[in-house]
This record gives sequence, structure tokens and C-alpha cells, in this order.
Amino acid sequence: MPRTMSSAKAKDSAERAAAGVMGSGYARHSGVQHSAESNGMPMLARALEAVALPADGAPFRAADLGAAAGTNSLDPMRAVVEGVRRRTGTETPVTVVHTDILDNDFNALLHNVLSTPGSYAQMPGVFAFAEARSFYERLFPAGELHLAWTAIAVHWLSRLPAQVPDHIFSTSATGDVREAFAQQAREDWSAFLTHRADELVPGGQLVVVGGAAADDGSSGAEGLMAAANAVLVELVDDGKLDKSEYAHMTIPTWNRTRAEFLAPLQDGQLAQAWRVEEHDLLALPDMLLEAYERTNDVDAFADQVTAFFAAAFEPSLWSALEDTRDVSALTSEFESRLKARIVADPRSVETHWHVVLLRFTRTTD
Repeated sequence: MPRTMSSAKAKDSAERAAAGVMGSGYARHSGVQHSAESNGMPMLARALEAVALPADGAPFRAADLGAAAGTNSLDPMRAVVEGVRRRTGTETPVTVVHTDILDNDFNALLHNVLSTPGSYAQMPGVFAFAEARSFYERLFPAGELHLAWTAIAVHWLSRLPAQVPDHIFSTSATGDVREAFAQQAREDWSAFLTHRADELVPGGQLVVVGGAAADDGSSGAEGLMAAANAVLVELVDDGKLDKSEYAHMTIPTWNRTRAEFLAPLQDGQLAQAWRVEEHDLLALPDMLLEAYERTNDVDAFADQVTAFFAAAFEPSLWSALEDTRDVSALTSEFESRLKARIVADPRSVETHWHVVLLRFTRTTD
């Protein structure tokens, strides 16, 4: 007999899904995110040239928002330390606070930040910390920060506003469901900008490398999401996944268009608090597919795509499962079927993620 999910269970699963927790393999399988982030490094360099510096040898204070496992934080935070010290001509003390949600693996984060050979945190006069709280909340005292950086994180929503019927990804939503996602994204982005405006000093810089959408609302990953969704439907048809569980499997993300990112800065308090210095929208190459085209190793390609999907999105999907579920068995079955589907048609999952690049200056009140 199919199991039904209680309203309490559904609420709990929605809250856990909306957390955007990364899988245990995220540090090893986040090369796509690292590649996307690298496009923001020139903008970060310009931010470091423009940022207001502390006076009288006080520490420069930076925040790395949505740090996940920390592996993709090392290059930008080293750039922060080196950029500040290049301008001051001294070993200015630098504090960096890596933030993420409470359910993030902070052991992995701190291990990677503190123990990776050559990490910025091993430089003299650098102090690394972590904070377990969503960046849609207030994280720091007023005027605490000189610079805030976030990369491939703001597409995760603070909560799941609705379930997408017959799909796991919000770009497939229509009507009222689509509007519910768009509204949640508007509220979250406004909260993000409001809190950062409070936390940054006048002349402080905010750099955002954000998962985004083209003007038509597409993320560039529709093929991959369709493949994953089709596998889940197969599992339902084969009796390996309950319909009620599948119905609650929605990835809590919304990829905003550039217009959506810039809309709250057109007028009102946020427009007064921020000056938009730069903005750009990119469609990224599919680095995994390019590697496959060089090697013609379709099995390796399928393994890499599946591992990427598993690390980034499986925790959100599996949060819909009953607590008594054998998650390991379902995970193995899902990943095996997804790999087979990719091997059969590798170009069906060609992915060109859209990324927005933004740089803002905190204005003088």
C-alpha cells in the first residue's frame, strides 16, 4: 500500500529541502561551481581597488556568504588578503567569516579552509571564522564589514514556496506555482540586500556571482533536470518510489533574470543604499561535455555529471523521503539509472548554466 506523507512530515521535509544542504561529495564534485565562480574574480579585483579601507591599522573584515565546503572560497579569499595588503603596503590584519546554514558541514568547511596547503588562512595576520546562519538573515553588527562576496549560492531560496507538479525544478513551474517561486525569490533577494546594506561600511563592496536565468527564464540546465526527473518517474512506475514522496521532491531554487536581480535597486531604500557599479550575464560552457568530446569517454562523463547532480541536489530530493526509507538503496538505484540515461544520450544533458555578475558599492547614508 502506498505510504502517505503527513502534513507535519511534509512541512519538515520542505524546511529541510529549502535549506539547500550540499551532499557529502560536494568538495570533490563542485568543479562546475568553481569554474562559474572564476568568472567573478576580475570583478572582485576591481572591488578590492575601490573598497573603503580601515583606518589606523584596524582589521579589514570580509564575509564569504554561502561557503558550503570551503574549497571554492580559497582563491577569492586569498585575493582579498593580497588585494588589501597591496593597497595598504602593510600586513594589514584581515578577518574572514565563512557563513552557511546550520545544516552545512562546518567540519569539512573549516578543515578545508584551515588545512589545505597554501590556504589564505595560513597567511600571517589572517583570522578565519565561521557562522551558521542563512544569509537571508542579519549576520553581522552594523558597519562590521568592508567587503562581502558570495558565489553560486543566492539561487537557493530561504524556503520552498510550493511544489512543482510533475517536476523537480522551478523553471518547469507555471501559473500560480511559478509566481510563488518568483515572489519568494523577490522577498529573499530584498532581504539579502537589506541586511548587507546594514552590515557594510560606507564605501564597502558587495560582489555577487549568482546562479541566474536568461531573459526567458531558462537556467541552462533544463536537459539535466529533465533527465533526473524522468528517472524519478521511472522509479515511481516501478514501485521503488512512492507517488507521495515524488510529489514532494522539488529543488528549492529560483534562477533570477538579470532584471530580477536589478529590480529592487531601481528606486526606494535599497536604491539609496546601493550604487550598482557593474552587472553582466554569462552562459557558461559545459566543461564536462567539453572534456567528453576530447576523450570520447562516455562512462567517465556520465559518472561526473551524476556525481555533480548528486552532490548539489540529491539532499533536497531525499528530504522528501519517509524517515524509515533505505536512502542508500534508492540513491544507488537513482544514480545507476541516471548514468545509464546519460550514457545512452550524453548530449541530452548538455548544460550551460547562466551566471550573473554583480558589483555594488554601499553608499554614504
